[in-house]
Amino acid sequence: MDFIKNYKLKQENGEYLLVIYLNNINTEFADELDKIRENENSNFIDQVQQYIKTQFPNLKIAMCKVMLGSMLITSFAVPSTQVFAATNQSSINQNSFIDYKVQSGDSLWSIANKFNVSISEIKSVNNLTSDTIYVDQNLKIPSNNVYVVKSGDTLYKLSQTYNTTIDKIKKDNNLTNDNLYIGQKLIINQENKSVDTTKYIVKKGDTLWKISQMFNVSVASLKSINNLSSDNIYEGQTIYLKGNVESKEPTITYKTHKVQSGETTWSISIDNGIPMQELLDANNLTANSQLSIGQELRVPVHNIPIKETMGSQYGEYLDWWTEAQYIMAINDVAKVTDIETGKSFMVKRTIGANHADCEPLTSNDTDIAKQVWGGYSWNTRAVLVEVDGRRIAASMSFMPHSVQYITDNNFEGHFDIHFLNSTRHKDGLVDEYHQEKVRIAAGLE
Repeated sequence: MDFIKNYKLKQENGEYLLVIYLNNINTEFADELDKIRENENSNFIDQVQQYIKTQFPNLKIAMCKVMLGSMLITSFAVPSTQVFAATNQSSINQNSFIDYKVQSGDSLWSIANKFNVSISEIKSVNNLTSDTIYVDQNLKIPSNNVYVVKSGDTLYKLSQTYNTTIDKIKKDNNLTNDNLYIGQKLIINQENKSVDTTKYIVKKGDTLWKISQMFNVSVASLKSINNLSSDNIYEGQTIYLKGNVESKEPTITYKTHKVQSGETTWSISIDNGIPMQELLDANNLTANSQLSIGQELRVPVHNIPIKETMGSQYGEYLDWWTEAQYIMAINDVAKVTDIETGKSFMVKRTIGANHADCEPLTSNDTDIAKQVWGGYSWNTRAVLVEVDGRRIAASMSFMPHSVQYITDNNFEGHFDIHFLNSTRHKDGLVDEYHQEKVRIAAGLE
């Protein structure tokens, strides 16, 4: 109905008030409007009632108002024959029909395949005596795949429920956006594709309650399955939906090391990519303990699972204390890429416990970093740190300070690279400026 521009639904006590807004009208239609006030059974109102019946078959609409701009044209109670009981339907209707307008290039064969019905069924319902159809012809299509949209439905939720994709639902229904309205009829053709129902990647705006409603699992179960101590979740986090799921948390195993001549607890910890204190604790030693040749030490080995990222342009969101410091250990060389400019340079982690204290590997790397920062600067920038093929979300400033180990890189001192939950050396506190940039590098802001 071309004269209808849009509408609004207002719900009260289980019933709906429908407000219809009209398009700008011509003189002929203005004459029709004059008759509306004189005769409530006018052809115009019949058309509106038919529109209600077609568009909102499962809503209990008690009253309809028709507006032209801010002017009320008419209002009327919807006759009882037009009132349809609201339902909590959660599955595809059986033996339903959908209105379809023939498009250029359509044939009965292509339409039958689109809606998963037979040609003979279409012909029977529409009293067709031949296979000839024409563009803009209106057909009734019998289908077992008709779904009537209810409150709370989204294209994503329907795609997950019926094992299909958002793009396919939109294509099958000629939808140009993701908006749905209550009572809308959709064709949903399920696909034979494998859907991972064991996990969900948190999106912006998600809460544990929303996820629990989406997948019909309690918040308590989600917290138990994912070992969550609070309701806090973050964008990009993997939430497991079922129990007995393989752990994605870091694990620690141990290996035995026999002390060689000249080795110290410091050199052994550096060679194994762990803090010296961790080696001491694992062997009940102190910084003053003496080692002997052939002595067996218990060395922790950290196993850091690869985490999913928000996209190929982002890095893994790894905690410094339990993950990142073991991937970028002291003496490791890494490639750093600035998120904004895309420029890359090489660095080496030479020291640092609360975060990674690094130095440019060469003078050329120093020059590239200076181009990115516009010289030496404490300003924080989102970067990706690539070590052994893994890219980690990080934040970096480029101001030389304190000790240095590389002497031929035209950089006097070291600079700071921070990761998730890393802290400052001076006070042991998290630096929020760095953490903001880490989230950007992870695709979370």
